[in-house]
Amino acid sequence: MNKIICVGNAVVDIIVKNGPERTPDGMTRFSESINMYLGGDAVNQAVGMKAMGNDVKLYTVIGDDTLGDAFLGMTEAAGIETNGIIRDKEHGTTTTVVTVEADGEHGCMTLKNGAAGNMRYAPGQFDIDFTGVKLLSAASLFWSRGQSDEDLTELFSSAKKAGALTAADMVLDQSQMTLEDIKGALPYIDYLLPSYHEASYFTGKDAPEEIAEEFHKRGVHTVVLKMGAKGVFASENGKTFRVGTIADQVVDTLGAGDNFAAGFLTGIADGLALEEALYFGSAASAIAVSQYGANGAVKSKEQVQSYLDTHRK
Repeated sequence: MNKIICVGNAVVDIIVKNGPERTPDGMTRFSESINMYLGGDAVNQAVGMKAMGNDVKLYTVIGDDTLGDAFLGMTEAAGIETNGIIRDKEHGTTTTVVTVEADGEHGCMTLKNGAAGNMRYAPGQFDIDFTGVKLLSAASLFWSRGQSDEDLTELFSSAKKAGALTAADMVLDQSQMTLEDIKGALPYIDYLLPSYHEASYFTGKDAPEEIAEEFHKRGVHTVVLKMGAKGVFASENGKTFRVGTIADQVVDTLGAGDNFAAGFLTGIADGLALEEALYFGSAASAIAVSQYGANGAVKSKEQVQSYLDTHRK
């Protein structure tokens, strides 16, 4: 069983299914459903990797409020330990209202100054023990205004010194940082998994090969670009790989990238070759988008492998 650490943002998702585009003043309109789910990059990855048989520890920050209580209850129900979760008494639990349309595409409105947007990524803050850890995933680069190059460098370098692999995802900038602002941390990242749009934004490049090269020049070993309906692109040791999407039903795209990361990193931790790990991640993502919510659709490693065996192109 792989011991994996996930560090990053935690969000309560309130998902509105097929709601109206706008509500006229003074009127009540109706949606098909309104439900509350666990969310946030680190949480989605942790839930997915836990379901696939990994020993996962989550480190994040939530508010000391009612939504934080709900978050802890949902986290425990998902089988994730909660003793790595800090409660912030100054900032509320980061919450996102997600509207999902009939085609599965979604739009989001997130609390601007929530707990996750102010968390530090310092190992000492969480008292992280890297003993026996196979992989560290920092799921939310550029999400938090509390991030610093010093904290990220300490986080990744500490994991590397303990013999762990390191991975990171990113989000479009809330922290007002640039790649130059985390230049010390980047060489310690083995696997970087941004979306194409995020990576293009931060590098200023359009072609996947050029984007990857920008990250390689800064010390990142393997770059994996999540490209939505086009699948994924990867670059490692001068070689590139492309794997198309294998989803056959799209209900909700929320969490598609996080579930890809959960499957891909599980494959890497299991020792799969890069291309096989890309396929395994694509299968996990395909399962995830077949239901509402950013996590919970993936139930086991065997489920993902079975889906891959029947859908691989």
